[in-house]
Amino acid sequence: MVRQIYYRGSLRFCNYSCSYCPFSKEKESRRQLEEDERELFRFVKRIVEKKFQGAVQIVPYGEALIHRYYWRALAKLSRLPQIEVVGAQSNFSFDVKEMLGEFEKAGGEKKKLQLWGTFHPEMVSEQDFLGVCRQLKEAGILFCAGAVGVPENLSWLQRIRKELDPAVYFWINKMDGLGRKYTREEIQAFSALDPYFSLELRHYRADAAHCGSALFCDSKGDVYACNRCRHRSGNLYSEDPGETLWHISENDLICDRKECDCYISYCNRDDLEEMISFGPYPAFRIPLY
Repeated sequence: MVRQIYYRGSLRFCNYSCSYCPFSKEKESRRQLEEDERELFRFVKRIVEKKFQGAVQIVPYGEALIHRYYWRALAKLSRLPQIEVVGAQSNFSFDVKEMLGEFEKAGGEKKKLQLWGTFHPEMVSEQDFLGVCRQLKEAGILFCAGAVGVPENLSWLQRIRKELDPAVYFWINKMDGLGRKYTREEIQAFSALDPYFSLELRHYRADAAHCGSALFCDSKGDVYACNRCRHRSGNLYSEDPGETLWHISENDLICDRKECDCYISYCNRDDLEEMISFGPYPAFRIPLY
């Protein structure tokens, strides 16, 4: 039974301009933002109509939480009694007081909100990033924080871990395109920051039969086994009983990937014992401890 849905709208703009990221080159028009908002609330409406039970996580290509309508959508989802967790991935560049105010004004339940914040050393200082983390902590919001495991950034990351509240999980993603394997010393250093870093270094043979509890939905409502899969398994808005999400089981999912090669593609696998530490919704990356 599907318990976790990822949603990615057509938003492709980010307010950061990291050198490695293509979305800093995109410019969003008002028309494009209005279309993204319509798509998002169409998705929310369908979740409401079908009484979906479980968790919903926004995994945007760009930065979603600088836009008020994403907070209103999360608030609406959080009010549903059958939804246990809502949240989004973010660079934590939003104004905490302003956007949490928008969330609460829309009736959002803070106890259901879980955020994932990524530190971008090219774009933000350690203290500014930590400042947002402190404000979220003071507001009672559950969140994780982390960064890509760039060896040259290790001292930055060590300082953030030292200053971050010990109760907040600080994750490290492996660096793609490093051009070499991590050294033993680098693995030890990153593992000292993130006790689950070893999960990033494994190879997971893709198998949709292990991922039936989660699905990925795009702006058109097309449904896939995960964010990395490109084989369409159905559509959220279809009324065809053979296609719509509400009749899809893990036996219907087909994955066209060779490997599950990022956290949100492997975290919902039912053959990873370590994921038990993250509770029923590991995609939010918040350990139960």
